[in-house]
Amino acid sequence: MEVFCRNLPPDLSDRSFEVQLQPFMQSLNIRYFVCEKKRRAKFGQIVFLNKSDGDKFLQHHGVITLGHSRARSQFKHPPQQARLNLMGTNVYCEISNRMPDELVLRGIKLQIDGRRSDPDKQEGSAVVFSAIGVDCGYYAFDSESLTFVAEWTGRQICTVKFTTRNVVIKMPSRDIELYIPFQSIVELVWSHDGSVALSLSSSPMFLRTPPADNLAAIFGQLGLGNPAGPTELQAMRLPFIDQEHGRIAGICRVYHFKVLGIHSKASVADLYDNMTKLKKKKVFNVTQYDLKIKTAHATGIIRLAMNELNHFLSRFTASGALPFDLLFLLEALAHNGYLHPATVMKLAERLSYKFTEAAKAKERPPISVEAFKKLFTAIDYPSPHADHTQYEVDSILDFLEATEQDMKAGFALRSGLFSNTDSLIRIFRATVTPTRITFHGPEFETKNRILRKFPDHTDYFMRVQFCDENGRDLFISPRVSLDEVYSRFKSVLSNGIGIAGRQYNFLGFSHSSLRSHSVWLSAPFVHQSRLHWADYIILGLGDFKAIKSPARRAARIGQAFSETPYTVSLDEHEITVVKIPDVEKNSRVFSDGVAPMSLGAVEVLCQALPESKGFPTCYQIRWAGAKGMLSLDTTLDGRVICVRPSMEKFESDDKGALEICDASSKPIPMVLNRQLIKIMEDMGVPHQWFLDLQEKELQRLRGITASVFATANFLKAQLIGAGIRLPQFLRQTENMGIDYRKDAFLRSAVEAAVLRELRLLKHKARIPVQHGMTLFGIMDEIGDLKEGEVFVTYDTMSGRFDAPPEAGPVLVARSPALHPGDVQIAMNVVPPDGHPLTQLQNCIVFSQHGARDLPSQLSGGDLDGDLFHVIWCPGAIDGVVSFPPADYPRIPPLELDRPVESRDMAEFFIDFMKTDYLGAIAVRHMILADQKDRGTNDQDCITLAELHSSAVDFSKTGRAVEMSKLPKANRWRPDFLAQGPGIHFHSKSDMMVLDEHIHQEDDEDMIIGAAPRHRFYVSDKVLGRLYRAVDESKIWQEDIRMKVPMGGASFWDQTITALTLRVRDTIGDVEWKHRSAEAKRIRHAYEDAIFGAMCDHSERPSQPLKELEVFVGFIMDSTGVQTHRQRDRSIKLKDDFERIAGWIMKQMTSPTSISGHTSELDALELCLACLHVGCLKDEREVQPWTRYATGEIKSFRVVAASAVIRQLKLLEGGFTTRAQGSGSGFVGVGSAAPKKKTTGQRPGKENEASARNKGGQTELADAILKTFKRDD
Repeated sequence: MEVFCRNLPPDLSDRSFEVQLQPFMQSLNIRYFVCEKKRRAKFGQIVFLNKSDGDKFLQHHGVITLGHSRARSQFKHPPQQARLNLMGTNVYCEISNRMPDELVLRGIKLQIDGRRSDPDKQEGSAVVFSAIGVDCGYYAFDSESLTFVAEWTGRQICTVKFTTRNVVIKMPSRDIELYIPFQSIVELVWSHDGSVALSLSSSPMFLRTPPADNLAAIFGQLGLGNPAGPTELQAMRLPFIDQEHGRIAGICRVYHFKVLGIHSKASVADLYDNMTKLKKKKVFNVTQYDLKIKTAHATGIIRLAMNELNHFLSRFTASGALPFDLLFLLEALAHNGYLHPATVMKLAERLSYKFTEAAKAKERPPISVEAFKKLFTAIDYPSPHADHTQYEVDSILDFLEATEQDMKAGFALRSGLFSNTDSLIRIFRATVTPTRITFHGPEFETKNRILRKFPDHTDYFMRVQFCDENGRDLFISPRVSLDEVYSRFKSVLSNGIGIAGRQYNFLGFSHSSLRSHSVWLSAPFVHQSRLHWADYIILGLGDFKAIKSPARRAARIGQAFSETPYTVSLDEHEITVVKIPDVEKNSRVFSDGVAPMSLGAVEVLCQALPESKGFPTCYQIRWAGAKGMLSLDTTLDGRVICVRPSMEKFESDDKGALEICDASSKPIPMVLNRQLIKIMEDMGVPHQWFLDLQEKELQRLRGITASVFATANFLKAQLIGAGIRLPQFLRQTENMGIDYRKDAFLRSAVEAAVLRELRLLKHKARIPVQHGMTLFGIMDEIGDLKEGEVFVTYDTMSGRFDAPPEAGPVLVARSPALHPGDVQIAMNVVPPDGHPLTQLQNCIVFSQHGARDLPSQLSGGDLDGDLFHVIWCPGAIDGVVSFPPADYPRIPPLELDRPVESRDMAEFFIDFMKTDYLGAIAVRHMILADQKDRGTNDQDCITLAELHSSAVDFSKTGRAVEMSKLPKANRWRPDFLAQGPGIHFHSKSDMMVLDEHIHQEDDEDMIIGAAPRHRFYVSDKVLGRLYRAVDESKIWQEDIRMKVPMGGASFWDQTITALTLRVRDTIGDVEWKHRSAEAKRIRHAYEDAIFGAMCDHSERPSQPLKELEVFVGFIMDSTGVQTHRQRDRSIKLKDDFERIAGWIMKQMTSPTSISGHTSELDALELCLACLHVGCLKDEREVQPWTRYATGEIKSFRVVAASAVIRQLKLLEGGFTTRAQGSGSGFVGVGSAAPKKKTTGQRPGKENEASARNKGGQTELADAILKTFKRDD
């Protein structure tokens, strides 16, 4: 039943409406109802699940009609008497003239099921103060006492409200609101006189709210001027409160206010009670302290000091008195808020003197970059009880010198951790937010063409990330204007960023960096006697003059910024490039982005990859102005790669090297997603097929922690701890009778990995498909496949995967898939033995025949590196109906009537940030596809699919999506889009907690997200059924979270005892204590590298990741589901941990000889020493200050124990002889590295030469071809 309400307070939201109604509903014993009301509207609805509840409500609070005929002559409706009063306003309630929406009723049922918390179950209550003045400044120490120095003062009455998640400060006289997330509050300091100061790790959000007396608001409330309903006025996101505040807003992050009315014991007691309430929240530190207050002599004094710092440091850049990377870090100390600019200048002066003296004495530089970077993790946030000396130059220099000495002791083993590699190079980074610019690095970055061209000038390049204060994308909403923020971003790109006298200006961006809102900047430098600036660098890449579209030109230039970890010199390996025509029919390019290559060329490219990559037959490449895929064609002789016109995007003379982005080294297991599932449901795939697949995966996840065997197999499949052989380590401890669950860190690592998979299963419907695979797509160069035929081939990885499909129908798709025709049925064929196609692996081969190429039918795909999903399970194919594919017209790029300039591409970058609606369109599509009877075939969904396609092409066309064409949706969402419980960590430990309660947001909390408060209903489609079939809290408690064995020795005591006995049984007693000093150096190097990774890969360097996240190789978002940027960072995080752990294990197992000659026990001695040292409490001579409460690094002993077991297995396996003076490791260790599990064999150098002489058709080639057969 629906009740219509008139004359509601206009500022009441639907959430507040419900809260105001609660007392009335409770008195009537009515539990289940929802309210619908638009903000600033004066009407709304109450929907009751039961008609009896609605009748009861109207009996007590419904309107009473007054008067009869005379009243009707004066009014359109008879006068009425209201019987409900909300916030001093009479509200008129009567039965609605429409039936309640079915979605609303299903939403109420969701409340009954307990899926959402009831509004009255909010934990705690808000703390509200009336205050005078909001000041912004910084902390300093005056006679060892903490002092707040106000650089900007706002003298006006304001309200300060501590809500569920934020501090909201409202300044009515300015129409300004500040939002400070709890997670950004370092400490709240208060005193009995009502003084309150908040020190922050990041800047607040500033909003200018629409004035309440705005004429548009009045018309909106009356429903005039807008036939669709009341006008929603926009708030304005600001970089600062006013211009004066803007001078210091990015530097100062302490906000102070004084509570009004603190003049009696009672008021002091109230203040104490409120502060106690805040302290009990345990989300930030609350400290009582008599804070001194000072005011700067004039507003912006610190900004003047910052400008002076830049000029001051530029002198050292010009003279070369200090290396630039140190100058960069000195700038970062001030810009990132660690030290006052005046202190940084004094520090630079002292460092300059030390470097000059060292140069005169021809000594090494006194302070390294790595030692200096540790300062960022050491300097604590100023607080009442902090050591004030850490902000003084003498103490800082003492710390740097002691740290440098500590690092020099282990310089040899650290060099591998911090030196550039063939694929990685260290670069500077900057982060630009609405309020500030911060500097980070140098950090490792995968090489690209630009960085390879100038290996001696990489410090002249900088990667810049544009994001919100919390490190995430800006949220786009029609309710909040971001024009001021984008204007600031544009200004940064136009003016560049100055650092110590160098000016970094806009250079370009790759397609992936555009999506992640990051760009490359460069500063002028001299290379080969010529000055190189941004435009000149671009000029050297190729000829872009004919491209008049800023978007397209940026995309073409962006090829040079694509990450290419591997490269091959074509001249050195005598590889010939042959240009061949495209395969075109009916104006369709069947070979779009792909070309063949000979076996001889494949052999060379294979040698450029790591051993772990196997023997790929398909490569995603960049060469000169070309991009795309190269696939093996054994009919080609010699060493040849082919290039087609569809691959060439611009002319370039840079043709000496072939760059490799990726390779088909392994098949990618197929997992479903929500978009694919919905289309497959509409095609007729039974619900039960999806439910059975999910149930099978749930049973697997439930059983992972039940046995060590299952746990080890899971970790191996997830590639967690692969470099340190973590799965083998767990099996070995099991064999020794030791339960790894007794170690909290190992237990949490396994739980985190399983929980991640569980949450992906529930919230993203990532359901594995046993009879499915995801593969690179290429074209049949032979031409034997007929129209609609494909050939699916992949390596089974020694039985890990089922064999490829036999001949028969398969479903083929590509993500993202929104149009119902984005999933098609194809016929898989199996070529006969000896056919050239059988030499391929880990790819799907498409036909070059037919009216239209199949890849273009699948979400507009091509063959330049796209991945395609293939499913051949009978349950998903039998009886299904496919739909015609989409065929959108090509959208011409937006062009200028003049040559494109650098500023045009920079403006396009900002325009892309403004109008990147891809995610919003995809979510709207999921909502409507669930609500519409025809699902994805509904016309609204078809429209959304086309809009999504246009949004995907926006990066190339420069034409933004017309959001006015976006089909409308109500505020109800299917339950599978609801946010799940959050993930939290226990203080300094890495133990996880699943938050069982989904908090109801306060109204002010909702404004921050700038999105309307969504309501959820029970979806009866397959996605809803799948979502509700996974009870993550129950599975977490009963199956994933492990029961800890009680009593007895600790895991590590047992491990050391067992390994000591095992060593004694194998070779007798082994002395290790003489290796302790070396082991400590290895431990310290490891810990520094791990903590560096915790900072480098965090979205907010001021809040490092947990060690657990580094160890397992993925970032755990508090909401439980990663953002796209976190997914990208997680890939690099996993690689970084493998690099660090691999290098450290190499140091453990390759020790230097102490006695002067090589002993067969050297490696085992050092590994044992590392294990013992790792189990001791760290007692470094250099004790850093504590900026981050990260706790002790716990994974070193895991790495050490794994190394001990590895050495023991070698000894037990018979490797007991050591070649005199043969270097590190036992005889046979080098050859004991795991062999490549592929269908081909990497050629050695002699065979390589033979292949070159015989034009590729050699005995070696024949041998490779014989083993290329499909693994049946």
